[in-house]
Amino acid sequence: MSEKIIYFSKIRIPAVILAILMIFAGIAGIIYYDGFNLGIDFSSGLSMRVQVAESVLKISYTGNDRVIINVRENLLQLTVIGSGGLSREEKSFILSDYQTVAALASEISATKGIVLEEMGNNQLSASSIIGLNYATDLSENEVILNCVNTNQDKFINIADARSTLLEIGDIKIQTVGKAANQEFIIGMQNSDNSDDFNVKASAAILEVLGKKYGASNIVVKQTDYVGPQFSQSLGGHAVMLVSLTLLLILIYIWFRFKLPYAVSSVASLVYVAVFMVGFVGFFQLEVNTATIAAILTIVGYSLNDSIVIFDRIRENQMLLREKNFSRIVDISVTKSLGRTIITSFSTIIAVAAIYIFASGMIKIFALNIIVGIIVGTFSSVFIASSVLILLMNMANKRGKFYDEKKSDDKTRTPSGSEAKQLPAESTSSDSGNNEKEENSAQAQPGQVRWQPKRKKRK
Repeated sequence: MSEKIIYFSKIRIPAVILAILMIFAGIAGIIYYDGFNLGIDFSSGLSMRVQVAESVLKISYTGNDRVIINVRENLLQLTVIGSGGLSREEKSFILSDYQTVAALASEISATKGIVLEEMGNNQLSASSIIGLNYATDLSENEVILNCVNTNQDKFINIADARSTLLEIGDIKIQTVGKAANQEFIIGMQNSDNSDDFNVKASAAILEVLGKKYGASNIVVKQTDYVGPQFSQSLGGHAVMLVSLTLLLILIYIWFRFKLPYAVSSVASLVYVAVFMVGFVGFFQLEVNTATIAAILTIVGYSLNDSIVIFDRIRENQMLLREKNFSRIVDISVTKSLGRTIITSFSTIIAVAAIYIFASGMIKIFALNIIVGIIVGTFSSVFIASSVLILLMNMANKRGKFYDEKKSDDKTRTPSGSEAKQLPAESTSSDSGNNEKEENSAQAQPGQVRWQPKRKKRK
């Protein structure tokens, strides 16, 4: 009983047309939105990660020792360093052990020199305190601790935050994590390329948000700034990196297989890269270094699929000599399809978990990977194989043309004017010499054999 073969080659033309239409759809989206949504990596500007959260505790230190505070993963830690660094004492407070912020504050205030001031609702759960995630020195300058908003009626959505920031100018804002966290990434481009843009922009953002939601309720989690020269250099390096990657892949496949295989694989990878650029532009996803990393990851993933299929095609070319090349490709792709689907599906499951539970830049990276795996699999099955069939058919036609030409040359007989007939009679000595000369001068097929001149008899 013969194995079932899926004839992919019969639908390769509609598949290629669909691929081209998807490319044009991406281009149309980019034109409609007037370009890409460039992050600060590729356009000079400021990116701030802020959180609107209720301030509950103000902590300061008035002693002579050095005290360091840090809040992370349900743990508040105080490190007291005294006697010029010779003594060290660490105090840890597990937040979930305290029902309210007031109970936690009472425990912390037992530390000598610590001054606490309760702010807002001190009956909130201590476990709702937001982590600082970095060690901070306590001094007379207070450190404010904030709690995640637990009142859904007071949630600040992205539309409210965007309308609040409109007076600053053209800003980009996106939500990070759950709505209850009220955490946002705010981006602002440096349109005038001023040197002190980051200072002015960050101050303006904090001032506007502080007026609306309270200055003590604004927590700055991260601030990034990229200058104009660095962003231009990074963009040029990204284009060069992708181009160099495709060139090295072309050389590698050329040496491992043949030139038609190399051209087919690069055509498939170029399609994947162009499609991903169109996808990012159509849906206005932020273009940053994570986007370039995602595209390069997808290119490598798609290349792996193509090499597996090409290996099977090369193997079947030796085993199935009686079949034409299109049928060999169909058989090879069909036999590789199960492995390709299982590998792609398992990878998508893992990346989907990152997309669901992550936030911010890594979430966009995971989305690009998921879409890229699907498109890369499609490209390996249809684009790479279609281009390979086209190139191999062209090579076979060219080879048949040269074979027929050689055959015609071999069967062609020289005309009477081009060749002289040997005389019927000759002396024994002359015939011996002529025999040696004839044996030494072997003519190529289709060419006139050189004939020596005969001496006249006296």
